[in-house]
Amino acid sequence: MTGRWPVTLLAVVGALLAGVSAQAAGSTLASVGWAVAAGVGLSLMLRGFGLRVVGVLLAVVSIGGIAWSAQAGQWLPLAGFVLSLVASGGFVIWGPSWRHRQRTRSDAPADLWKTMDEGVDPTDEHSSPPESD
Repeated sequence: MTGRWPVTLLAVVGALLAGVSAQAAGSTLASVGWAVAAGVGLSLMLRGFGLRVVGVLLAVVSIGGIAWSAQAGQWLPLAGFVLSLVASGGFVIWGPSWRHRQRTRSDAPADLWKTMDEGVDPTDEHSSPPESD
């Protein structure tokens, strides 16, 4: 479970479990769950070292949520915060290595001038090189 989507999905499930169950119980603990959910949303916009920073902040908020829900005796939000804490560990450990795939040589656009010299219109999707006489 070292990929971006499994870790993010685990964090979302934990945040939603904590937020929804605490809100259904009428607890002010729900605000902490929604803060974790907002942090997970923020993580989707970040790459590299920023994911590590957000992971640490999510871990701190999740630990606070664990302590508060254990003190209040709300066990379902506690489980959600534990899931979020585990996922935030994934953000911290593997987050900086989640990069977009680097462009390879075959992904690079063809040299348009060479293509036109060969007699092919590079803007035409159905064009083929002219037949030689």
